[in-house]
Amino acid sequence: MNIYLCPSPELYPLYHRPGAIVIIVDIFRASTTMITALAHGARSILPVATTEEAEEQGKALGCLIAAERNVMKCPFAQLGNDPAEYTEALVSGQDIVFTTTNGTRALNIATEHGAEEILVGAFTNLSATLRYCHTQGKDVLILAAGWKGQLALEDTLYAGAFAFLAEQATIGKASNDGTLILRDLWQAKAQSLEDRITYIQHSEHYARLVQAGFSSAVPLCMTLNTTSIIARMRGARLLPIDSQP
Repeated sequence: MNIYLCPSPELYPLYHRPGAIVIIVDIFRASTTMITALAHGARSILPVATTEEAEEQGKALGCLIAAERNVMKCPFAQLGNDPAEYTEALVSGQDIVFTTTNGTRALNIATEHGAEEILVGAFTNLSATLRYCHTQGKDVLILAAGWKGQLALEDTLYAGAFAFLAEQATIGKASNDGTLILRDLWQAKAQSLEDRITYIQHSEHYARLVQAGFSSAVPLCMTLNTTSIIARMRGARLLPIDSQP
């Protein structure tokens, strides 16, 4: 299993690999939030590109509406983009229309450019996602959602963790320069949760979370393997891997 990193959605056309599994990663916080919602029993997530679509489709379908722009919850939505909001009591059995600044945009770009299988990944379901990809016998392209087209450290670091653990298990290898760099960074700076949190505090998006009052999300977002949920796009919806559309 060859593992590649695309560091920004804007660059996806240059990195697209036919037949590869694409893993969308937005650690702070969309992908972590979506995995949390599914782990707490949400039936499906419908990612949409714009806040207008989220409001219109949420009302038309009678779904929960989750909408965030520039870290903050949109006023018309029941939910924002903080994983702590997505409790079992609130989301179990629910369909959620979901839009965020970066994460849902990355999903749409990968779909538009012909990605055949799209997963959503987070540190919280890293090992489960790695095992699934290994069983499929395909290469993996990790698409980091970034921030408004720019690289985000926490997203690219996921690629380093994925490659490092794959190489430890002798089931895959870092196969482009970006993945090699981030694999080495993970090994040097991010082996423990304490190390990850200390290191990520230097990042731009951490500063945004602190300014907006959401720094409490960081430990959850940086913790490994709290769930075995695997999230895959089927048609327009994100579903647990064993769900039917």
